Amino acid sequence: MMTNVIIDLSIFFVFFGILVFMFSLIFDVIAKNKAPEYHKISPFFGNMLTTMRLALGDFDFGILKDPDLPLNTRQHILFWVAWCVMIFMSMLIFLNFIIAEVSNSYQKVRVRINELVQRERAGLVDGIETLRTESYKKSHPEQFPKYIIVREVEE
Repeated sequence: MMTNVIIDLSIFFVFFGILVFMFSLIFDVIAKNKAPEYHKISPFFGNMLTTMRLALGDFDFGILKDPDLPLNTRQHILFWVAWCVMIFMSMLIFLNFIIAEVSNSYQKVRVRINELVQRERAGLVDGIETLRTESYKKSHPEQFPKYIIVREVEE
């Protein structure tokens, strides 16, 4: 189920990465993020991580409090416009698309749940049978038939 969800969400992850990259560039133009937790990486990647955190709901306004590089009025306005657009795009629209796609993927898996359960059971039986020795298999032929009968149930 998790594999199917990740495959279905791969397009959304690409779009989310583009969204984070784009807004990271915008915030990088407004002001570099010089937060102490990002001092071992470049300022651009610090902005990428800050933008990713912002997109996921962790609001950090360290750029506004930086005494070394105070923002002027236009930069404040631009920052808040970019911040509002980022929040609207990432949280309200984009994360709702992801939730809808996960629900859709879960519905697909739920329809095929009996098939998946039987496949897992067959894999477990096969794993147990490989642990037995050939002499044991020959001495107990009723437990190890030559043929496996598969029945399909109509629903």
